Amino acid sequence: MNLSRRLFLEGLVSVGATRLFAAAPGAFLGPGAKLRFGVVSDIHVRTALGADALPLYGPNYDTETFIAALRYFDRRGADAVMVTGDLADNGIDEQLRAVGAAWDKVFPGDRAADGRTVTKLIVGGNHDWEGWKYGKMGEKRFPDEAERKAHIIAEDYPRHWEEAFHEKFQEVFVKDVKGYRFIGAHWPYHKKAASVIASATKGMDRSRPFFYAQHPHLKDTAYGSWAWGHDNGAAGAALAKFPNAVAFSGHSHYSLTDERSVWQGDFIAVGAGSLRYTGKIGGYENSGPMRNSGFKQMEALPTRDCRQGLFVSVYDDRIVLERREFMTGTSLGDDWVIPLAGGERPYDFKRRAAAAKAPAFAADAAPKLSEETDGKNRGGKKCRQVTLAFPPALPSSPEHGRAFAYEIRVLQTQGDFTDLPILTKRVIPKGFNFGEADPRAREPVTCVFNAAELPHECPLKFEVTALECFGRRSKPIVTPHLKLKGVVVKW
Repeated sequence: MNLSRRLFLEGLVSVGATRLFAAAPGAFLGPGAKLRFGVVSDIHVRTALGADALPLYGPNYDTETFIAALRYFDRRGADAVMVTGDLADNGIDEQLRAVGAAWDKVFPGDRAADGRTVTKLIVGGNHDWEGWKYGKMGEKRFPDEAERKAHIIAEDYPRHWEEAFHEKFQEVFVKDVKGYRFIGAHWPYHKKAASVIASATKGMDRSRPFFYAQHPHLKDTAYGSWAWGHDNGAAGAALAKFPNAVAFSGHSHYSLTDERSVWQGDFIAVGAGSLRYTGKIGGYENSGPMRNSGFKQMEALPTRDCRQGLFVSVYDDRIVLERREFMTGTSLGDDWVIPLAGGERPYDFKRRAAAAKAPAFAADAAPKLSEETDGKNRGGKKCRQVTLAFPPALPSSPEHGRAFAYEIRVLQTQGDFTDLPILTKRVIPKGFNFGEADPRAREPVTCVFNAAELPHECPLKFEVTALECFGRRSKPIVTPHLKLKGVVVKW
């Protein structure tokens, strides 16, 4: 599919009328790609090499998903693979060597099976730098301090890096792949990457795309100003001169099903998800971690069964970002298609929020409240609970967006007021981090309440609203007025 610029932009407009500049997976792929590369982040390997693997680190933190991702990238003809940090979960050399061995298994000598060169574009993260401190894992593995220092990556980053990856360690590297420039900054050296970016781009055509990698998100870009894990803004200021510069980052583990993963302002920024587990935004009833949250009734949603990454195809007139889940081998949603010419900025957050479509429930969807039962809150304390269950909002379509979360309001009627909101909670649905075709995304959604939070002596209504990731709200579905049958709480 060799698209002319006119046809390409017409196609984007036709798609973008309802889904912005996203397109069905594969719709804007075809011959003529100048560059292809895979992107993963936060692989968090805890195992050592082969027979030396240690039970201390656990079998679920091995390199198998990383190897699967590399093999997928190989089949797609990748010219390079980018990893945006947190390779060795505990910052120990044997874990880094395990990552390097996984690379060598798929790309020995940095070569694919067909002989093409596959370039490493790998940067370290905070876990590589200081993960040995977290949970005192370094002390547990190596009680002797002298021996421990010999194995801590940060004690001799160049030596450990070169042993694992057979390349010279550079705090901030510059590499060229098929005529495209890549700049990568290891943690904590991303803090001084701006000068290298300026030097490496001196005299560069402002419209030419190039790529940057670091572990933390660039300040006020992907996900927005609220997101956990942003840097101090220095790298973004250096990239701001180049509208087609693309920065990849990780750290937060936020899901690639969140449309806020791709941001477009003075440059382009993309969150790369996580190849180990999905991070959950704080504040939801079933998100985590939640400190001082013994009053929370719901366990944090399990997300270690989802491992995400991207495949990037660069053309003369566009960049196509494909979202992938590597345990099921499925797409996470429409491809993001970024035009490289004409001044279009389709992934500007204000533009996307204005054009976003509200989710919708089926016409017969209705929430149902359980009887009051004995239960336990997240802290393990026994309490009386009621559970509200409801069907998920409809799958997204040209008419409405995907539900990313749900808001539940409890409305009280008593005395001289009617339907007074007295309690609001938000929950994330199971399967939020998978494509909509995944069965998990179609399961009923629940929200659990401590019965002591709710008045028993007056009628209540429970109202459920579906929210897409930019905040568009569905029409709510509501229970009839109910009166709880449990013990009346004396206030």
